Amino acid sequence: MNPTHNIEPLVVGLTGLSGSGKSYFVNKLKEKLGDHLTIVGFDDYYKPLEEQLIDDKGEANYDLPSALYSEKFHQDLMQLIEYHPVVLKKYQFEHYDAPEVIEILSPAPILIVEGLFVMEFEPVDQLLEVRLFVECDIDLCFERRLARDIAERNIPESRSRHQWNHHVLPAYEQFILPHKNRCDLVVENTGTGEENIRKIIEIIKQKAHPTVQQLL
Repeated sequence: MNPTHNIEPLVVGLTGLSGSGKSYFVNKLKEKLGDHLTIVGFDDYYKPLEEQLIDDKGEANYDLPSALYSEKFHQDLMQLIEYHPVVLKKYQFEHYDAPEVIEILSPAPILIVEGLFVMEFEPVDQLLEVRLFVECDIDLCFERRLARDIAERNIPESRSRHQWNHHVLPAYEQFILPHKNRCDLVVENTGTGEENIRKIIEIIKQKAHPTVQQLL
């Protein structure tokens, strides 16, 4: 028998503008909470290039809810909530010929659901018991995004700037920012993050089911 089968996991949603620091916070929470937490990233559910909408400049627009396999994401999240592991193929941004990377997501008492559109897709949003919004200066977000695109994704600067102005910012205003006022906590990503991590863990402890609280 699975000794953890009686646990009722807490599902935490985290969103914000690209480059706002979402990954920083989920990784810090993982450091603090260890095996009690599993990160479920929406970024691993992007559809392949041939299924993406192409804009009038010939560039694929990944900054749309339709760019992701939302139904599969929801199904996998349900599996984790029911305490079943999920086998996931990691999405390789701009590295289409890179070796396939397979990851096994293990169920955990706390599931951090992180991504741009986690609150926009209603079936996933309905599963969230805590909602977090990471806020950061837009110019700083762009600088981080540009540096990442060039260094990690081999994206030319001109394309990164085009995507930011024509894809990223419009999507933020239409699909992400409207959820800010619904969130339990708006995390200001300025200065040290320790105080924000403390606040997030405090909310997690307050909202968690007793079967989870006793583990924290």
